[in-house]
Amino acid sequence: MNRILGITAEYDPFHTGHAYQLEQAIRRAQPEAVVCVMSGDFMQRGEPAVLDKWTRARIAAEQGIDLVLELPFMYACNRAEKFASGAVDMLVSCGVTHISFGCEAEQPEELRLLAGGQFAKQEEIESMTRDYMKAGYSRAKSAELVSRKLFGDQMTDLMLMPNNILALEYLKRTRWWEEARGVKIQSVPVRRHGSGYRSANPETGFAGGTAIRQMIVSGQDIAAYLSYEREGLNWISLPEAQQRLYRLVRAMILSRSRSELAEIYCVGEGIENRLIKEAIRCESYEEFLSEMVSKRYTAAAIRRIMIYILMNVGEMPVCRPYGRVLAASEAGRALLHELRDGNGDQEAPEIKKAREIRGRGPKLTAISGNQQIEGLPDEMREAVLLDQKAADMFHLICDQPLDALSDARQRPWMG
Repeated sequence: MNRILGITAEYDPFHTGHAYQLEQAIRRAQPEAVVCVMSGDFMQRGEPAVLDKWTRARIAAEQGIDLVLELPFMYACNRAEKFASGAVDMLVSCGVTHISFGCEAEQPEELRLLAGGQFAKQEEIESMTRDYMKAGYSRAKSAELVSRKLFGDQMTDLMLMPNNILALEYLKRTRWWEEARGVKIQSVPVRRHGSGYRSANPETGFAGGTAIRQMIVSGQDIAAYLSYEREGLNWISLPEAQQRLYRLVRAMILSRSRSELAEIYCVGEGIENRLIKEAIRCESYEEFLSEMVSKRYTAAAIRRIMIYILMNVGEMPVCRPYGRVLAASEAGRALLHELRDGNGDQEAPEIKKAREIRGRGPKLTAISGNQQIEGLPDEMREAVLLDQKAADMFHLICDQPLDALSDARQRPWMG
């Protein structure tokens, strides 16, 4: 295949805005196949999804995605730069020629300029960010303060728009692939259409993901904002799942010593003391979250830390790209076959270049639902087991049967 479109997404849930982005990206890229790297059961913001990953993958495939691969937990439930770098690396390993993402810029070229500036000054930015963090600011606030100094208020305001945060990270990672490895990937930004990130517009039939999730919690009808039937799907009750999660996390915090808590990923610098203090005092998920948020730790950072405690994650595994196959169309299966066997001289030059590079370094390992993992390299096996644990914990806090819904029993949806 000479033209492959890559998309990174959470699809929590898939809605009309996603359908619009997919339609626009396909129209502009004219691909032979569309690959989506999709978060598993826990989101980048540190919350469980409103539908499990297998259901979300099937919906995405039915809506036009040819191959859905799970973004490993170590990237999916992490800060924006980790999320984006993991997703882009997976897509590059799939041989994509184009990567599409949503944005909120009237002139996408402004995003490319800002991403270029951030990429060129990344060492200076990281040093200044660390200085602000030492002064007690969160990483996100530190990045904002650094940006205002280096790039001015207008560019920084653009950076802070929700969709643009990840868009910039995608652009920086594709820039890295071009400059460090010689792989040119064409970006296809699609501007948000019809509604804001946190708003719903019944007149246009578009709503942001946050607004839709809030509507689900409050029992409102979301049918107007979906491009498929919502009936018969196993929607979770987010408040109930969060409270179950807190009960488990609270017990784990109080059963550990301060030194043991400090070994958890992203815990340290004294926050373990606050975790214990607030776990003793707070009776609800929302109260605990509210009390833990500070100038240094955002709500998303605290939610992710709660997930890391639930998962008992020390250090995240480091391994070459892999992805669990969640769903595939006929074209998706053909792409999987091609990734394994190559396509000889029929490949476009940019694809052949990408394959040559992957031959000298990381190459995507596609894991099917029934594949045994014992034969995988140690680091990859550790990462896959972490993904499976995340799925089990998701079903546990959603009060769903673990055995019947485990990754070991699930099979990819094949269209």
